[in-house]
Amino acid sequence: MNTEENINEQKAENAIKHQGFLGSKPLVEFKGVTKRFGDTCVMDEMDLQMREDDRLVIIGPSGSGKSTLLRVLMGLEPIDKGEIHFDSKPYVSVDSKGRTQTDLATRSKVGMVFQHYTLFPHLSVLGNMTLSPVKVHGMGRSEAEDRAREYLGRLGMEDKLNSYPGKLSGGQKQRVAIARALMLEPKLMLFDEVTSALDPEMVAEIEKVMLDLAKQKMAMMIVTHDMYFAKKIATESVFIAGGKVVEKCDPEIMFNEPKEERTKDFLNKVLHLK
Repeated sequence: MNTEENINEQKAENAIKHQGFLGSKPLVEFKGVTKRFGDTCVMDEMDLQMREDDRLVIIGPSGSGKSTLLRVLMGLEPIDKGEIHFDSKPYVSVDSKGRTQTDLATRSKVGMVFQHYTLFPHLSVLGNMTLSPVKVHGMGRSEAEDRAREYLGRLGMEDKLNSYPGKLSGGQKQRVAIARALMLEPKLMLFDEVTSALDPEMVAEIEKVMLDLAKQKMAMMIVTHDMYFAKKIATESVFIAGGKVVEKCDPEIMFNEPKEERTKDFLNKVLHLK
């Protein structure tokens, strides 16, 4: 297949991906968000929007602020300036004394899956699944266990309910981590390099889980170094560097005809484009 045919095929795929998305209202809005670690500014007055049910893929060089963006959105890192709105309501802001204020009810609508699973080794799969819903969110144990079985079943892990993380493969651990994040039925899922710690043969199984979630129109924000998966799943793509959004556009444009020189340079290096 020649280059023109490849591009036309990508256009057709992205047209399907975008059906039902263009009229959606913003789900997430970053407004002038700044985040520093000491003298290093990793988010520099960043503005960014994400639509409802969107699948926003974030790419960029190491150290560009991609993972920090997700951690800020999850409420795991304070910010120095700006605000974040979620579902058109204030979510994260900075008060007059410079302290970060996070709406906890909104934070429960955001789920996150990390690169290194973050499962508790001393708890079974069921224990990992039910700990936060029961202890933190007050869900009844019976309801939590029923929900855990439901989500594990969806991901083909129902037979591992009583297993411990040490007995699971990397791909199985990551599926448990995804199921755990879905337990509170979040409105948005964040994925931070969830396949980078896996053996190559396990990457495909996790990507399939995420693509299945995409078919259910789950809103997702995904940080990844896998450009081919990014093209496959994204409805919108963002390239960030130096703590700023350099380019945000349709993935067809981003990966085939990027407008910004900084984006072109990055993609030339990672995709060996001409």
